[in-house]
Amino acid sequence: MKKAGTGAATKRERVPQAERRRITRGKLLDATIESLIDIGYPRTTTVEVGERAGLSRGAQLHHFPSKADLLVAAIEHLADERSKEFEAELGARLERGDEPVDAMVDMLWMMFSDPLYWAVIELMVAARTDSELLEKIETFERSLGGRIYKAFKQLAGRGDREAKTAVEMTLYFMRGLAMERIFRKKDAHYDQLVERWKKQLRGMLS
Repeated sequence: MKKAGTGAATKRERVPQAERRRITRGKLLDATIESLIDIGYPRTTTVEVGERAGLSRGAQLHHFPSKADLLVAAIEHLADERSKEFEAELGARLERGDEPVDAMVDMLWMMFSDPLYWAVIELMVAARTDSELLEKIETFERSLGGRIYKAFKQLAGRGDREAKTAVEMTLYFMRGLAMERIFRKKDAHYDQLVERWKKQLRGMLS
């Protein structure tokens, strides 16, 4: 019996270091996003995140030396996961024969209207007075905008200045609606605005 137990313990200990690192990072990033949504940026501390993740202070600092590193990594983690979902759902809609630009706008609105986007809003507001966080958020925003623009070029079959402007305006529009939803839950009204924006966008690209 002892040998069997020892063997089981040894087998459990053989989890590759890279996999253990991935799991630990994932716990920290998920806990950070959860905290941002539940209690906001000011109350999201490294101690709070560590407690939510069930990890020691040392383990946290090993992966993320500063609070800014942790917060931005969490948002990048969220963006990466959502981008995969976005691409999969968008591909499914295009296979059904949906209009490409309309499909992309619908998917973007799903992302921006999700409560998870509140975590991004928390960081954007905090970055106004935090230079370290601002620099990281700017890098993140450029990366996210680039990925969306790349998807748009593939869908619309064009990558000229007008197309890039259309993408930028769409992102600004979505952010504005996402902020508005914090104060007013008027989903039917927002859906109408999104439909009108689709029409404007098609006109810009015609």
